[in-house]
Amino acid sequence: MAVPNGYRFAVPFDDVFPEGAFVLGVEQGMDFDNGQRRPAKDKVSGKPVWNVQVTDPSANGRNTGVVVKIAADVQPVPPEVLPGTPFRPAFFEGLTATAYEQNGRVAFSLRAASMHSANTGAKPAGGKGGQSGESGRVAA
Repeated sequence: MAVPNGYRFAVPFDDVFPEGAFVLGVEQGMDFDNGQRRPAKDKVSGKPVWNVQVTDPSANGRNTGVVVKIAADVQPVPPEVLPGTPFRPAFFEGLTATAYEQNGRVAFSLRAASMHSANTGAKPAGGKGGQSGESGRVAA
């Protein structure tokens, strides 16, 4: 059985971020086509893509920077800072991974349906979730 190109594999949050994830910031995703820079759109839902910059404490000295993409009509709001720290612990709902090749190695792009505070279980900040975070084939 062949896995279709662009397939989004559902992955448990705790498998990807065993020591949690801390949000550094959120910015609009950008695509580059024919030398033009434009806002990125999700290939499944058509919604704008937001890049959530995350640090992964389980990386143990390797590159701890990770991007989790969320498709939502409005910019997701990062969780509140933990009192007395600069950290914003987050939990990503509907987390998926898409494999791709980069410089002869397998790399993964992470997407989520939504994010919320890892502490409170608050309502997701990325909208209603759904299509962008579900496993399935992505149209080319």
